[in-house]
Amino acid sequence: MYADIKATHLQMNGAYRSFAESETLSEVAQQAGIRSAQMLRNKLCLEQPHQLTASELVSITKASKNRCIVDGLLLELNCAPSVSLDECSNADKTPLTERALEITANAGQLASLAIEMKAQKRVTERMRHEIVNRSRRVMSEIALFAFDVESKFQAVPLLSIAIDAVPMPGLT
Repeated sequence: MYADIKATHLQMNGAYRSFAESETLSEVAQQAGIRSAQMLRNKLCLEQPHQLTASELVSITKASKNRCIVDGLLLELNCAPSVSLDECSNADKTPLTERALEITANAGQLASLAIEMKAQKRVTERMRHEIVNRSRRVMSEIALFAFDVESKFQAVPLLSIAIDAVPMPGLT
C-alpha cells in the first residue's frame, strides 16, 4: 500500500527528501514539538505508516522557515508554489532592479542545469532537487516582483500613467 502512495505522490516524495536533506531534523523536530528526529524522519518517508499531519506540516514549516513540503503539496495539486506573506510585506525593501537581477541569476542557473542535464542525457537526484528548488525560487521572486510593481505603482496612479508613457530600459 505505501509503495503505491510513493509512486502516486512523486512531488510530495521529492519534497520530503529535499526537506530532509536541507534541514537538521533534530532541531526542526524539537522546535516543532515532534517527539524525536527519528519520528520526523519516519513521517517524511511515504513508505512508513506514520504520516505527516497538516498540523505537523505547519509546525515544521514555521520552525524551519522552509516551505519546500508546502510547495510539493501545492505542485501535487497542480498549483503554483507558495509565496510567503512576510516576503510580500518586505518586498518594497528590495529594489526592483535587484529583484530582477535575482530572477535573472536564478534563471541562468536553471539554464546551466538544463545544459548539464542535456549533456549527461540523464537527471541525477541532485540535479532534480536543484532544478525544482531553483524553479520555485524563480517563481517566488517573479510573484514578489509583480506584487512589488503592483503595490508601488497602484499607490501612485499618476506615476503609473507616466510609466506607461515613458519606456523604461529593461522593463519593456
